[in-house]
Amino acid sequence: MEREGSTDGELEALWGKLEELKRLEPELAPEAAPAPPAAGGDASRIRAAIEERIGFLPPCFIPALEFPDILEDLWRRYRAGFCDNPLPELFREKLRLRLSRSTTSPYFAVVHACTLRELGVGAREVRELLELPEPDAGEIENALSALAGTTRSSGSWPAGVPGFEEGVSTLALALFLGVPGAERATAGLKDLLGDAWYLSLTLLLAAARGEHMWMEAHPEIGSELHPAVRAHFLPLVHQEPRLVEIFRNPGEYFRRSGTGERKEREGIYREMFENASDIIYTHDFEGRILSINRAIERIALYTRSEALEMKFTDLLTPECAHLGEVLTDPQVAGEIPLNYELEIVAKDGGRVALEVSTRPLFREGRAVSVQGIARDITARKKTEAQLKEAKEKLEAWVGELEQRTREMVLLNEMGDILRACLTTEEAYGAIVRVAQQIFPAKVGALYVISSSRDSVEAAAVWGDPELAEESFAPAECWALRRGRIHWVEHAGSGLVCRHVHHPAPAGYMCIPMMAQSEALGMLHLMQPDDVQMTESKQRLAVTMSEHIAMALSNLRLHETLRSQSIRDPLTGLFNRRFMEESLELELRRAARNQRPLGMIMIDLDHFKYFNDNFGHEAGDLLLKELGLLLRGNIRGEDIACRYGGEEFTLILPEGSRDVTRQRAEFFKEAIQRLDVHYRGIPLGRITASMGVAVFPDHGRSAQALVEAADKALYRSKNAGRDRVTMAE
Repeated sequence: MEREGSTDGELEALWGKLEELKRLEPELAPEAAPAPPAAGGDASRIRAAIEERIGFLPPCFIPALEFPDILEDLWRRYRAGFCDNPLPELFREKLRLRLSRSTTSPYFAVVHACTLRELGVGAREVRELLELPEPDAGEIENALSALAGTTRSSGSWPAGVPGFEEGVSTLALALFLGVPGAERATAGLKDLLGDAWYLSLTLLLAAARGEHMWMEAHPEIGSELHPAVRAHFLPLVHQEPRLVEIFRNPGEYFRRSGTGERKEREGIYREMFENASDIIYTHDFEGRILSINRAIERIALYTRSEALEMKFTDLLTPECAHLGEVLTDPQVAGEIPLNYELEIVAKDGGRVALEVSTRPLFREGRAVSVQGIARDITARKKTEAQLKEAKEKLEAWVGELEQRTREMVLLNEMGDILRACLTTEEAYGAIVRVAQQIFPAKVGALYVISSSRDSVEAAAVWGDPELAEESFAPAECWALRRGRIHWVEHAGSGLVCRHVHHPAPAGYMCIPMMAQSEALGMLHLMQPDDVQMTESKQRLAVTMSEHIAMALSNLRLHETLRSQSIRDPLTGLFNRRFMEESLELELRRAARNQRPLGMIMIDLDHFKYFNDNFGHEAGDLLLKELGLLLRGNIRGEDIACRYGGEEFTLILPEGSRDVTRQRAEFFKEAIQRLDVHYRGIPLGRITASMGVAVFPDHGRSAQALVEAADKALYRSKNAGRDRVTMAE
C-alpha cells in the first residue's frame, strides 16, 4: 500500500508539470485548452473543421489561430501527414511515439502513448517502444538485411509480413533524425515501399517535424491535455511506473539511458575485441594497420605496438604476396566481403596459416577501410595432410552420398508424378519408371490386394517377368501376414515366402504397403546374385513403399469420390451433370471432326403405375435393371446417363440418323423383353418411349439438341407410347 501511495504522489507532481491539471474527475469539461485570441472568420471556420475532424484542437494549431493563411497551411500539412495518410493507424501511432523522443516536450510522448493504449497496445509495449535506442549505422544495416527478402510493396500495405513494420519504423526514424547512414535508409525505403507508400511516409515525417517545431517554439501550449487523452494516462503509468520518469523529462531520460547503454555496449565490444581468440584488425587501403587486438601476440608473436607500425602486406609470405594487391585495392576490397586463406611470417620466422574474412567499412556511403578476422588454421592444415591417407574412403563416402541424393531426387520426382496421376494405372507406370532406376533388381514387382482381398495381383513388374508370380493368396507372403518388412538374406537358410519359387542366392525382400493400418499391397525386390541389399537400401525401400501406399490410397479415394460425383448411385449410370459436361465436349469434338453425334432420350412408360402398385422399392429395382441393360449394351465411347426420375439419355459419338434410330429401336425391344420380379412378383410388361436427335441436323448446341430429343420423346408419348420418334 505504501508503494501505491508513493506512486500516486509522483503522478500528481507529474500531472502538474505536464498539464497543470488539478482536477482528474471524468466530468472535466472538454474546453480544457486555453481559449485562443479572437480570429477572423476564416480562422474560425478552419478551427471548426479541425475540431470536427479530430474531436479537439491539438495545441500545435493554437499559435496560428490569429493567422488564417498559416493555420490553413498547417491544417493541410497535418491532414496530409496524419488524418488522410493511408498508412495503417497503428503503425502511424507507433512511429509517432518513437519520433516523440526527438523533442524535449513531453506532450507528444504522453499523447501518442495514450492513443496507443486506446488502440489496444499494452503499457509494457509502450514503454519498450519509447526505450528503443536511436538507430545507428549498424542497426540500419540490420534492418535493411532483415527486409532484403521482402517483395517490393505494390498496392496494399504488407502488414502481415513478420518484422516488416518494425524494420520500416527503424529506417524512418533514421531518416527523420539524420543519423549517419540515413542515406542508406532513404534508398532502402524507396526501393522497399515504392513511390506511393514512400510518399505517404515522408508526408508523415514532415508533418511530425513541423508539429514538433511548433511545440518547441511555443512550449506553453502543451500544458493541457484533452480529457480523451487523460482517460488513458493514469492506467498507463499505474501499469508501468517507469513511464513516470520518461514523461517527466523525456529528453533527459533518454540522454542518460542512451549514454549508459552506449557505454555498456562499448565496454562489451571492447572486451570481446580484446579477448577474441582470432586476430581482429583494420587497415587502410595502403595496408597500414589501424587497429589490432592482443591475439596477434599469441599467434604471430609480434607485440601490438610493433604490429601497429607495420603494413598487413608486410606480414605475407612470398607465395601470398599477390593478395596484397587485393587487400589494398579499394575497387576490390571495398565492394564485397572476401574470404580466403593465406600464410604470414611470424616474428620467429615460422609460418602461420590463417583463414581470413574481410569486409569493407563505410563512412557516409564510401568504403574507407577494411576490417578483417584472421583465424589460425595451422593445426588444421597439418590435419588435412594426414587426412590424405583416408582419401579413398572419403571418395567412396561421397559417391555413396551422391547415390543417396540421386535416389532421394528420384523418390521425390516419383512423389510429384504420383500426386499428378489421375488413375492407378498411370501411377503404376510412374512407379516402375523410378523403381527400376533405384532398384535395378533381378526382378521387382508391385503387387496390389484385390478389392475382394482374397488375392494379390501383380500391377507392375520390372526385370525378369518369369520370376514374378502373377497372383497369389495374401497368406503366401510373410510380409503381408506379419504386416512388416520380410527380408531373406540367404535363400538357402531364410524363411522363404510361398509365392517366391526361384529365390536368388543374394536373397529378396517383401515390403508391405500400408495406409491407415490397412495393407494395400506389397513391394517385392529380388537382388541380382552379385549385389547385397544394404541397410540403407532397405530403409529406402521402406520409404518408397510408404510413398507408394499413400499415393495409391489417395488415388483410390479420389477415384471413389470422382465416381460418386458423376454417377447416379441407384443405377450406376452417369448423372445429369456429367451428361451436360460430356455433351458439350462431344459436340465440340464432332464439330471439329465434322462427324455426326446421336442422342436418345428414354422415358419409362407408366412408371408411376409401378410405384403406386408395387411400391418405391419395386420402382428402384426397375430403374436398376434398366441401368444394367444400358450399361451392358453400349460401346466404350458411348455415354449412358440417368437424366432424372425415370428419364435416361444416351450419347452416341459419330452416331448418324440411321445408326441412332437403329440403336433406339434395339433398346425399345430390349426393354420390352425385361422380366423384372419384385419379391417373387412379376412387375409385368415394361415399355419405354424414346426421342432421337442428331447433330448437326437437329441442333448445333447442347441445349438445342436436348430440346429436339425431348420434343421427339413427348411426341412418342402423345402418339401412344412404346415407340421411337425422330426429331423434326
